[in-house]
Amino acid sequence: MPFRSEPGLADLYRLPHTQMDRTEGHVDEVRAGMVLEAASVETASVKAHGDEGHRDEGHRGVAVLLGMAAILAAIVGVRATGLASDASDTWQSALRTEVKRSAAALNDIGYLYQTEVPPVVTILGTRMQEAELRAAAATETGPVADTLTREADVQASVLTAISSSYELATDPAYALPGGGVNLGLRLADLRNQTPALLALDPDTIQAAGDALGAKAASMTLPLLPIGVAALFAALAQPFAGRRRLLLAIGAAALAVGALGAVAVEVLA
Repeated sequence: MPFRSEPGLADLYRLPHTQMDRTEGHVDEVRAGMVLEAASVETASVKAHGDEGHRDEGHRGVAVLLGMAAILAAIVGVRATGLASDASDTWQSALRTEVKRSAAALNDIGYLYQTEVPPVVTILGTRMQEAELRAAAATETGPVADTLTREADVQASVLTAISSSYELATDPAYALPGGGVNLGLRLADLRNQTPALLALDPDTIQAAGDALGAKAASMTLPLLPIGVAALFAALAQPFAGRRRLLLAIGAAALAVGALGAVAVEVLA
């Protein structure tokens, strides 16, 4: 019959310690796993916070670029509208000045040909009749010569009565060598009597309006790069991977628009 040894005190003492060691090892593994999980969770949390911060920064850049583009576009648009309004006002002023100048010229021409010329024509005709009557009386004798002389005296009386009222008929400066009067010189003198109206220059005002209109048209050109900046800012919102590049391109376009607006304002 085989001999079975009973467990001794040493075995009994060793058995619980072995189980305790295994239990402690399992606990250590659990604790290590928990530490690893906690570290993973903390790392993931930090990464998530970092990604969230990066996204917030990207959204903030998009908002800033869009806001700056909108503000600059509004400023440029208001300035272009103001310039166009000024150009329109200047053109209207040029038109009113042209009408005023033309009215003054027509008024002087009308006065000359409707007021002064008809009686002057009568005066010149009367002078010619007087001269012819006296020339005819010189060639006749008796009652015929007396009649012609009396008729010439009547014409002379008429000339004396009406000639003094018309400078055009009496001023030697207007008399032409071959007879008649210098109407061009008389019209120039009438125009010079109103130097303020004569000094009206609608052409200069028109040129100023054209310059303002051209400047207004040029001021709208910077709106193109500003619109491009807004477009790239909008594209940067969905395309997060290329957001920095798109925002950089948009910022460059915005700078080009701003510099263009300043150049037009200063140089145009």
